[in-house]
Amino acid sequence: MTNITNPHDKFFRTSFSRLDVVRSFIEEVLPKQYRDKINLDSLRLSNSSFIDEELSEHLADLVYHAEYAGEPAKISLLFEHKSYQEDFPELQLLQYMNNAYREERQKKKKDKKPKRSTVVIPIIIHHGTSAWKKISMRKQFGNPHEDLLKFLPEFDYLLFSLNDFEDEQIANFKNTFLSTTAMLLKHSRDEKKKLLAIETFLIEKLKIFESSHENDFISAIFYYLHSTANLTPNEIVIIFTKVSTIVTNIAMTATEQLRLEERENTTFNNIRNLIQNGASMELISKSFGLSIQKIEDIIQKMKNSAN
Repeated sequence: MTNITNPHDKFFRTSFSRLDVVRSFIEEVLPKQYRDKINLDSLRLSNSSFIDEELSEHLADLVYHAEYAGEPAKISLLFEHKSYQEDFPELQLLQYMNNAYREERQKKKKDKKPKRSTVVIPIIIHHGTSAWKKISMRKQFGNPHEDLLKFLPEFDYLLFSLNDFEDEQIANFKNTFLSTTAMLLKHSRDEKKKLLAIETFLIEKLKIFESSHENDFISAIFYYLHSTANLTPNEIVIIFTKVSTIVTNIAMTATEQLRLEERENTTFNNIRNLIQNGASMELISKSFGLSIQKIEDIIQKMKNSAN
């Protein structure tokens, strides 16, 4: 599985890895003709990912298994994390689906199971600043002769652009995790004034998370705002102080952790520069008050990051 470092992707995965969030998404967002055929009791998160290195620049995915009208299906939640739409996203989807079929083929060959493939239902969740223009695969080829149409790939996907949802609609989602995630993803690139307009919403949701002891998710919200919003850590802390002492402490702990990571990164970069300029480990150890073992660990970290 590709490592997820993009903050939008990480927050998406934190929320949509929860079964209750995906169930709510299916019940509240999917068109009736599809949601009525999905057996929610059969829904389960897979440990598979069909994102390769090239696709990871555009998408993150979470794959769920479910019964659809009594048949097995894969429900792929695909999060498009860029602020603009790439040309020919359907080709990326075709590559993604081929990865899924290839993995399934390899597993079935190993297990000596029948060759029947499982249908993949691609669902794109988009939060970019521009509108997503959905174009069929067939239209990618212009207007070919009718004799050639049978040679063209053709499939569809479900698209949900968060910009198409009004804030009031998102705020009224029954699942608090889904509502909060959708709202923050939608407004993650807003200017400070517009972002602060959802402060009341955020405070209300933080209170709910506190009462249900979801401290890890409260921390995830803080880190996501810090990574994406046009707010300083202190401005985020001020919002959190309006909730409760517990939530304030979570924000303060996260702030201190960010400062610690910043100091460690500065130290790491300084030591890396000294090593690259030929300084001895003994000199570096004395300069930074670190053990030789710690310096060796940093050198190993440098080697790992270079690979």
